[in-house]
Amino acid sequence: MKPNQLLMLAGLSMSALLFSCDREDVLPGKLSNPSTGTPPPAGNTPPPTTPPANDPPATPPPVTSNSLLTEMGERQFVYDTQNRLVEVKYSQQPALGYNIVYDGNKPVRINLKTGGWMLYTYNGDKVSEIVSYYGDNLVNYRYNLEYSGNLLVKKTSMSYARYDEGQLHIEEFKYDASGNMTEYASRWSSSNRYEDLSSPSIIRWGNYDKQPNPMPYIEFGFYLPGIKWSTNNPGYRDTGGGKEFYTYVYHDSGMPQQRYTKLEAFPWVGAFIEKYSYQ
Repeated sequence: MKPNQLLMLAGLSMSALLFSCDREDVLPGKLSNPSTGTPPPAGNTPPPTTPPANDPPATPPPVTSNSLLTEMGERQFVYDTQNRLVEVKYSQQPALGYNIVYDGNKPVRINLKTGGWMLYTYNGDKVSEIVSYYGDNLVNYRYNLEYSGNLLVKKTSMSYARYDEGQLHIEEFKYDASGNMTEYASRWSSSNRYEDLSSPSIIRWGNYDKQPNPMPYIEFGFYLPGIKWSTNNPGYRDTGGGKEFYTYVYHDSGMPQQRYTKLEAFPWVGAFIEKYSYQ
């Protein structure tokens, strides 16, 4: 079973704990004097207090095709007054996520909540290289990125976590005519050489809907401005160990409101639900 399936199954099988406590009803006028333990004198019962009027809850703005995604499941997205993404965080895992530092309208640095940071290099308006540091002049990852238009098609990574000379990782992406990712292939090398690359591990997506995908970035632990992994919302993801099937509830604008995930390998398990919030 894949790790992401184990995590999802654990979340699905966890039952809620209900707490209750019994108490005796206490009637007005029968309260004991707290200092003597005797009932208060007749005629001295304080008048009932009128509770303050509650203001009606604020009505959230309607969700439109231009609304910014602020939450999907446990992932949360924070924007500045210019509608630039400045923070990604996780409600259940506060140690994860990152903050984005801009130079003008270009992200130039990612500050990781786990410690460390990433620095961006641009070729024109596209991020061409990202270097990840875990201390002064201590590099643990170096990423080189290749595009076709606004689609990321290849990510070449060199990891220095295991070897001084680096360990090579190649990731390649395929899309349909609408700009939806259909295939992700990942190959690791036992060294820093292409000839030592493994056979690819492949993930596939399909059955996309016609509604907008609100996710503001391609999901790789860092933000690439203007780069998304899909235009629409997938109907399934196939990791090779069984499919995850997705169905959606939409707002009137067509933006997703909820996503229901069912696991092909565990058909008896109820759907896992992720909610979308917007601003």
